[in-house]
Amino acid sequence: MRFLRLLPFLLLLPAGAVPITPGVVVPEVDNPTVYDPPPAQRLNSYFEALARSGSAEEAMRFEGEIYLIMTRNASPTINFLMESASVALDAGDTDAARTALTSVTELAPNFAEGLARLATIAYDDGDLKQAESLLKRALRLEPRHFAAWTGLGLVREDLGDFRGAEEAYREALFYHPYLDGAKRGLIRMEARLDGLSL
Repeated sequence: MRFLRLLPFLLLLPAGAVPITPGVVVPEVDNPTVYDPPPAQRLNSYFEALARSGSAEEAMRFEGEIYLIMTRNASPTINFLMESASVALDAGDTDAARTALTSVTELAPNFAEGLARLATIAYDDGDLKQAESLLKRALRLEPRHFAAWTGLGLVREDLGDFRGAEEAYREALFYHPYLDGAKRGLIRMEARLDGLSL
């Protein structure tokens, strides 16, 4: 369950679990009602804020907001399946989570988070090639998905592609400079590529 331990937030965050963090800059409007920018605009703002974070604590807040948006889908059916997968994983029922996430990827093949979560199941099943394929598909849809980059680094590391793993960990840190799993992965790969044994 190494991958599950590495990316617990990716796997276990139920939709709606993280409160909205104040401080994201949104355009001022004349309308007296509260302005609620569309999810894509809010996601861009949070990614920009995450990259500029001055501490791990600050980064964690923006990380939560990003996952909150990325785990939601326009379809109630997809949202239900995603929440069902999270509940199943919480209960240790990997088979039920796999079934739910497979349905997500079939019904919404362009939903990056569904692909990324199913990749974690494939990894723990020992199917590294499938995990790599799913993560690459997720990253084509959302290139800023730092958890998917970290997962891809771990998969490549296990496949013996240490240079590719190093590149993936660096990509993860480009978008999330305080991501602990990516930091540790990069240190491992730099040491291995330098001919050191940890």
